[in-house]
Amino acid sequence: MKLEVCVDSLESAILAEKGGASRIELCSSLELGGLTPTIGLLCEVKKAVNIPIFCMLRPRSGDFCYSQSELACMKADIEQFIQFGAEGFVFGILTKECNIDVVACKSLLNKILPAGGQCTFHRAFDYISPQIEISEKVRLLRELGFHRILTTGGGSDVGSSLQNLKELLSISKEIIILPGGGVNTDNARILKDMGFHELHSSCSIYIPDNDYGSSFNSIPPKGKRKTVCCDKVKQLIS
Repeated sequence: MKLEVCVDSLESAILAEKGGASRIELCSSLELGGLTPTIGLLCEVKKAVNIPIFCMLRPRSGDFCYSQSELACMKADIEQFIQFGAEGFVFGILTKECNIDVVACKSLLNKILPAGGQCTFHRAFDYISPQIEISEKVRLLRELGFHRILTTGGGSDVGSSLQNLKELLSISKEIIILPGGGVNTDNARILKDMGFHELHSSCSIYIPDNDYGSSFNSIPPKGKRKTVCCDKVKQLIS
């Protein structure tokens, strides 16, 4: 079983590899769902680990419908990340009507694929209009050139969407379905038995952090922060 671990710090990247992760999804601000990381973080993680690094392309929190100026920033990030050694990218772009934004996705893929990078369409997949057949969503992303689809299966977490994930797996051809969102040791075994070969998780725990007695860190719980737990990584893989 391959495990991709999403991280937003050098410390977490090192712990993920130590635990046996096969790949890193590199982000900033995981508490916001993961945003584009800095070049500095990519450079330091590249020095510290030997597993592939996929960089998140998400210039802000909120929806997945981006302006031309935001797309320009994403393209500039791609060029820099490729220069500094990123092996892949994770992004998803939707229209205002919650359809896959084919034109915008192509504009990024055209910079990544010729350079040999791999691409994952992230959990924006779970917000695509339900009026579109699942098979049509998968077909379109495959034809665009995406290598993976990161999804809970459409529910709040993978545990509540096992039937949908089973359907996705049955119709996926030449594209990898990557279950992620609430993956734990119990449902990881189920997903493995269903035939999935890759999983995605943060494998994180809370550790003590400075509490400055103010609203500087407004995301609870105060006085704590998250980092990867090496043992959690090992447990998911086993």
